[in-house]
Amino acid sequence: MNRNLWHQLNAVVGSLVVTVGLWLLIGSLPVPIGVAMGIALAMLLAWQCPSKGYIWAICILLLGVESIAWPMMQLADLEKLGPEPPLEDMERIFTAVLFGLFSGVFWMTFAYGIFKRTRGPIIHSSFPEPGSSSSAPKKKTKKKKSR
Repeated sequence: MNRNLWHQLNAVVGSLVVTVGLWLLIGSLPVPIGVAMGIALAMLLAWQCPSKGYIWAICILLLGVESIAWPMMQLADLEKLGPEPPLEDMERIFTAVLFGLFSGVFWMTFAYGIFKRTRGPIIHSSFPEPGSSSSAPKKKTKKKKSR
């Protein structure tokens, strides 16, 4: 198959993952807005990302941001429950904060690892660094005397 087609297919699947995550986060995302956001993200990823690794790194980073936002939304819902919320709601909020922050940090760390892996090899300059001597010290070697 065409390499460009695989690139675009990965952009579509990655945007689908991010859009489903956003739908789960918001809960009542209207279908036209979800479809428009998914298509816009897929087009942006296919256009701007040079490789499949960058596509998935960005998608996983957005998934991590969504995972971090979920406990924040649960904490915002806590204020609606009044000064003393029921124990069941407190348990739900505690679970959301614990697992949401853990999964958010996991996905963001995973995205950072993919970003680091997709970067090309670091090209070192042939010029010496400032403050270092221009010539490296030569090691003295002992010559063996032949008899």
